[in-house]
This record gives sequence, C-alpha cells and structure tokens, in this order.
Amino acid sequence: MEEPRTDVPLHVRVELAHGATQVLANQQKVDLLHIKGPAVAEGLRRPGTASTDADVLVRPQHVPRFMAGLERTGWILRTDFRDGSAFEHAAGLYHPHWGLLDVHRRFPGMDRDPEHTFEVLWGRREHTRLAAIDVAVPDRTGQQLVLLLHVARSEAPAMDQHPDHAVNWGHASEQDRQAVVELAREVHAEVALAAATDQLDAYDGDPEAALWRVFSRPGHTRLEEWRARVQAAPTRRAKVGVALRAFLVNKAWLAEDLGRPPTRADMVRAFGGRFVQGARDLGRMSRRSAQEHLHIDREGPS
Repeated sequence: MEEPRTDVPLHVRVELAHGATQVLANQQKVDLLHIKGPAVAEGLRRPGTASTDADVLVRPQHVPRFMAGLERTGWILRTDFRDGSAFEHAAGLYHPHWGLLDVHRRFPGMDRDPEHTFEVLWGRREHTRLAAIDVAVPDRTGQQLVLLLHVARSEAPAMDQHPDHAVNWGHASEQDRQAVVELAREVHAEVALAAATDQLDAYDGDPEAALWRVFSRPGHTRLEEWRARVQAAPTRRAKVGVALRAFLVNKAWLAEDLGRPPTRADMVRAFGGRFVQGARDLGRMSRRSAQEHLHIDREGPS
C-alpha cells in the first residue's frame, strides 16, 4: 500500500535545511554562520514574511570541503558561485527533502577581504536553535548589517520603503545605528551601508559607489550593471576579466529559463540575444540620461 503523501510547509523545510547543513558542518569541521530567514532574531525580522531558502555564510577556506560534502549527501548544484550573481558570492543548491540552500563564500558589500570579514563576524557570533540543532549566527549588530546590505541590492523604489530598512535603521536607536556603522567600518562595508541608508552621495567618485548606485536603482539595465562592475574592479586585469564575462551566456540561468539543459543552438541564440538586449539597454540609458539632463536644466543650478 502506498504511503500517504504529507506536504511539509515551506517555512518548516527551510528550518530543516538549516539544521541539516549544520549537522554536515559539524561532521566536516566547517565553520559557518546562519544568516537571514529563521536565523534572524525576532525583533529584526520583517513581520509576516518567510524565507524560501536557507542561507549560510561559510569560512572561505572551508568552502571547497563543505561544497564537496553537500554534493555527497544529496544536494544538487543549481548555480555555481560565478553563475549566481554579479557579485559571484553564493552558490545555489537543491535537496529533494530540504529544498533550497544558498552557500555564501562572501557577502556583497563586506567582501573586500572575505577572510577578515568572516573572522570578525565569527568572533562576535551568538547561538540559537534551528530544527532542534544548535547553530551559530551573527550577533545582533552583525544581523542588522547583513540585512541592511541585502536591502542595498533590493532595487526598492526608495531604501526607506523596504521593511528591513525600517526595522534595522529607520526605527533603530541611535546606539544601534552607531554599532552598525562601527561594524561596517571594521569589515570595509561603509559604501554598501551608505547605499542602504541613502547616503551614497558622500562617496561620489568612488568606483564602488557607482556599482552600488546601479544596484540600488529600480529597473537598472544589464549594460549599466556590467559597466559599473568593470569600473569597480580593483585591477586592470580584473576589469578585463569582468568585461569578457559580460559577453558570455550564463548556462545555468539559461537552463533555468528553458527547464532543460541548453543545446548548442540554444547557446548561440542566447548569445545573439545578448547583443540585441545590449542595444535596447543602450537606448534606454540614452533616454534616461537625456531625461535627467532635461530635469537638471529645468531645475536650474542648485
């Protein structure tokens, strides 16, 4: 007789995924911090929302060992670090029982020196229980900084309209704000925090600020994103590498769109489509620039 199927609520699966990854980390002697979602302290969470995946930040030197362990225990790699985002910071995995997992090797905004950042957050860590397992989480200030840096990439119409902004900055005490600012300084996250708190003008001319300005702008084009990424790359060699990758088709994302592994013909079509989209983006950028200049002309000098 076939066993009746029981659907597990998503928020339960996410918490179980946190627990499962911690058990593996303990076995592998891997240091990791559980971030976002159910790992966040009650007073810092957006009310009435639930995560769709589990997020962990892993000590960078432990990442290869942890990823190998995940794949051995049934986790399936969906997007590798280089495919996951413009910051190449996280790999996405899926498990038939536990659902989705994002493994962060660094966190955007405080990624100038990932080893140093992890050591700072690890040294301030606290503990909570998820799925009846003891797990390490950033302390309250660390959690606030993580959430605010995530806000900076949210493309909200205005940063102060994002629920995580209100809880962790807008309605935060002056003491809490100052603690976040000091931690941001310690992990070189000042520019990204400025983006999250609408103070980016203080960093005009900084290439990193140009990148965060693009990511915090709703409806930015891929062309604007890649141009800012080239600008922000620290060396000439890194700039060339970023520029070359702009022309490559992301095979993992294409497979996600198609619902199957892409063929060579799919890749060729997608490659051609990038140039068409680039031309459209260039047109949008030109129109936006013209509108901004027109607005400035009407406003007059300030």
